[in-house]
Amino acid sequence: MLMKWIKCQVNEENKRSFSKAQEGWGELRHCVGFMGQTGGWNRNEPHEAGILSVWKDIHCYQRFMKHQHDEIFGKSDQGSTYTNISVDIFESISNIGTTDITDFVDKGKLLRVAECSVEKDKRTRFEQVLIEVGSNGMLSGAFGKRQNGRYLVASLWDNEDSHQRYADKEWPALINESGVKDISVSLIELHPKWAVI
Repeated sequence: MLMKWIKCQVNEENKRSFSKAQEGWGELRHCVGFMGQTGGWNRNEPHEAGILSVWKDIHCYQRFMKHQHDEIFGKSDQGSTYTNISVDIFESISNIGTTDITDFVDKGKLLRVAECSVEKDKRTRFEQVLIEVGSNGMLSGAFGKRQNGRYLVASLWDNEDSHQRYADKEWPALINESGVKDISVSLIELHPKWAVI
């Protein structure tokens, strides 16, 4: 699988227009290899939207970018609603726990996305701990990586309290054990109308 993590900076006066445009990505569900998308506003950065998209593999994603992306994007007029965009692609995806993240893209209330680097000799252990980790309230999760040791760890949550327990207790223990550094965490309050399944 492949995860695409999109962050857009949106001025206050454009947030409504951006949100309306984001609701227009429903055509994704007809694209070969598309598995699900969710997103919303970053609680820590109110003018930042975060969107997580999951694809079967890089070939399906590249086909979409070449043949379908520009048409959908053009119809939405979304390009005029944000001031900056960053797009990161992570492959070699594994699920956290036993459930597939795409089963829950339209069910969670919060999406936590952590971007981090892991020391080379500790990456195997980091991945093993992530696969095994489970937390009450975590609906599902997945992580992807790049060759340079950069990871994207995404988890979907059904309530605030469960997420906070994980953030306060389990995540720090994982970091200490696994040689994680350069961590950036986004906490996205999911917008139901942005979900595409």
